[in-house]
Order: sequence, then structure tokens, then C-alpha cells
Amino acid sequence: MDSASRLRIRRRWQPMRRLALSLTALGVTSEMVAITGMVLGILGGFSFLFTGESTNPSLFWGIGMICCILRIFCIRMDSLLHHHHSRVTMEEVFVTELPERVSDAVTLIGFGFAFNSNSWLGLATALAAIFSAYVRSVGVMKGAGKKSAGSGPMTRVHRLLLLSITAALMMVDFPKEHLSTPIPQIALWVILFGCAATILIRWLKLQEYADS
Repeated sequence: MDSASRLRIRRRWQPMRRLALSLTALGVTSEMVAITGMVLGILGGFSFLFTGESTNPSLFWGIGMICCILRIFCIRMDSLLHHHHSRVTMEEVFVTELPERVSDAVTLIGFGFAFNSNSWLGLATALAAIFSAYVRSVGVMKGAGKKSAGSGPMTRVHRLLLLSITAALMMVDFPKEHLSTPIPQIALWVILFGCAATILIRWLKLQEYADS
């Protein structure tokens, strides 16, 4: 990546960094942001679940989509807030990691119960997402950098973006009659295979780091 590209990325994230500094000055911690993300994840999961029960599923698709987008914001802000702390204790790691795992599970399982979705597929993707996060945590504890340990084609942000796009497609009059598999199930299959590839990539990098 050349210097011009780095400068564009730095400028793009400058407002987020300023907001992180402002939140730090107000006493907001990464743990608070992580718990907020967990609440959004739980709310999003139940919103997706209600699309299969409600007479107005578009409303709950919209709520679920907004919750996923706001959770992406929380993930980015949590990462930026961590940079403003000189030392991170194991208790802080636990408090920030646990809400993320709860959010992953509830959001994906709830999506599995959504309209035209599949509950078993939702459970499988939730387990795959949790295991990919476990491999990332092992990599970080072994001394690998967060960027290296958290690499892969299906990170938390990627999953949430895909769920948001799927929710948006379900809200609009998207032609679905030509699809043999419903859109929510397609999204879950993509997440499942993406998580499997992510687990493999992270595990191989972990082995390379351990052998070096």
C-alpha cells in the first residue's frame, strides 16, 4: 500500500478517532461499548426471529438491519477505545470478549428463525462464528498481532454487513421467485463456508507463528 492510500485511510477514520477521544474524555470505556454492542446483537437477533411471526416482517427486518449496522459501529469504536488504554487486563479482555460471543450467537440463531430461514443452519453458523473467534483469541494470546490473528474472509464485520444486506433485500421487492434457495438461507450458507475458510486460515497462520 502506497503512502497516498495510507493517507486516505487515515483521513477516513479521523472522525471516528476524534469521537473515540471525546468518549474517552467523558469516561466511556471499551467495556461499555462492548456491552452496548451485546444489547444491539440480542435485539437484532430477536428482531430477525420476529420476522417469521409478525404480519409486518419488513418492520423487524429493518430493526434487525439497523441493530447490525450499529453493532458494526460499536465494534469499530471498541477497537479505537482500546488504543487509548496503555494496558489491558485479562478481566477487561473477558468483559469485552464475552459480550461479542453472546451477540454472535443470539444474532445468528435469531436469523436462523427468521422468515424463509433455517434454524439448524443458524445454529451451525453461530457455532462456526464462535469457533473462529476462539481461534483468533488463541492467536492473540500466543503473541500474534490482532490484525494477523483476526484475518479471514468472514470476520464479525463481514457477517454483520451480509446480514444487513440480506435484511435490506428482504424489505424491498427483490425478485425471489427464480431462486431455488431463499435469500436468508443463502446468506447463512455464505457465512458458514466463510467462517470455515476463516478458521482454516487463522489456524494455519497460528501454526506458522508457533513454528517460527
